[in-house]
Amino acid sequence: MHISDGILDLKWILFWYAISVIFIALGLRIINKRVKEDPVYLPRIALIGAVVFVISVWHIPVPVTGSSSHPVGTPLASIIIGPFAAVVISAIALFFQSFIAHGGLTTIGANTFSMGIVGAFGGYFVFRILRNISPLWFSSGMAGLAGSILTYLTTAFQLALSLNPDNVMYYWKLYSIGFIPTQLPIAFAEFAFTAYVIRYIYKTEIKTSISSGWPIDRFTFISLSLMVLIASAIAIGAYAGYMHGSNMVGIDTSVEELAAPAFSPDGIGIRLMALIGEPLGFALVGITGGLFTGYFWNDLRRKK
Repeated sequence: MHISDGILDLKWILFWYAISVIFIALGLRIINKRVKEDPVYLPRIALIGAVVFVISVWHIPVPVTGSSSHPVGTPLASIIIGPFAAVVISAIALFFQSFIAHGGLTTIGANTFSMGIVGAFGGYFVFRILRNISPLWFSSGMAGLAGSILTYLTTAFQLALSLNPDNVMYYWKLYSIGFIPTQLPIAFAEFAFTAYVIRYIYKTEIKTSISSGWPIDRFTFISLSLMVLIASAIAIGAYAGYMHGSNMVGIDTSVEELAAPAFSPDGIGIRLMALIGEPLGFALVGITGGLFTGYFWNDLRRKK
């Protein structure tokens, strides 16, 4: 889901951008309409955008496989703010993540398609189907699990299309096998926290796409609390994993090395991290992204 600059052919870069731009445009129209009807919808998106940014960039080591990966967050976002809005915040998150060596500027279209479109819509459809026949926690959890797996299956397919056009299906299976052993435990973790978050929101009667009526101050408090809880759980898991298997490379990088052995990543994120270091880079990009989604975007809308 974080394909680096230089991996995809130009025609596929443009192809995935074209599809993603359509969904982003539709998402922006829906967001503008919802904000006119409900002004608190915009800060709600900013909060969920911050959640997606955090959990989709923090690698969690999986000691058994000797590598690491991360949740995607977009199935959770699609349930709370809708799948089209989830595409928009995914694109924003991926843009800022490209500056910390997670993905690239030329592959935002491809990464938005896998994480923001397939991950969000796939998870959302699973949620809507299972919601009528299963408990809320189970339908929400399965949305998180399905969205996580579908995201990486899509990334594997994108790599195969660009790098192995003569034998796409074989290499799609090969790259999927590279992703799934590491991603599957993370997907089950995404099942757990998606189920918990949606069930908790429902029980507190906060307005999402599955309930109605909330005050902004209460939502803000609970959302921030959930963000801290999720980030803390990820941090604990990460440090525990590193204690049992140090220097475990991210699964995105592992599969890219399998797909293109001669490739040497050299995007803007790689250069920035080499210059200022990962901790400072994460802090600067996180603050900048938060200001954009939480303040400047709202300020730009008021000036229209």
